[in-house]
Amino acid sequence: MTVLRLALLISLLALTAHAQQPVLPPASCPVTVPPAQPFIPPPPFEGGPYTRSFLLGTEKLWISLRKSGVWYWAPHKPGHENEVQPLTEKTFWASVDFKWDKEWRPKLKVTGRRLDGPAPPLLTLPTTNAFPGPAAAMLVGVYVPAPGCWEITGEYRSEKLSFVVWVEPVKTGTGNQ
Repeated sequence: MTVLRLALLISLLALTAHAQQPVLPPASCPVTVPPAQPFIPPPPFEGGPYTRSFLLGTEKLWISLRKSGVWYWAPHKPGHENEVQPLTEKTFWASVDFKWDKEWRPKLKVTGRRLDGPAPPLLTLPTTNAFPGPAAAMLVGVYVPAPGCWEITGEYRSEKLSFVVWVEPVKTGTGNQ
């Protein structure tokens, strides 16, 4: 009985360790990495330090990105391919020019294109504001229609910012959602 329990415990630990293995993007996908000189936003915005993410951009437009460069993806059910929900990612953008109390629907446009093959267009929810107050952000829900290497671009008041992420299919039962 003790041997059986020990074997079960070892199997469980091995499965848990395998499920927690971080996904590494392939070398062919040039995911955006933290810049050598970290971007620190002006007050009243917070600038870190962050352990799992970093800020990318300028005071005119920036975003917080995961250091892993990986987003997780699940396909939509048949017949629902052109719907945005459920989302692949919620993206939070900021700008010193964004005034949440004057711009209820921020004029931020988010687009995307797959770099490693054909794919339907990126789908987004209408932009809204998040964290009302002096350090408000702009929130855009994004659905990436296929896994792979994606370049995402935000444009706000003629300022553009692009980054690249690896979109990995969700493996059921791994908790990597």
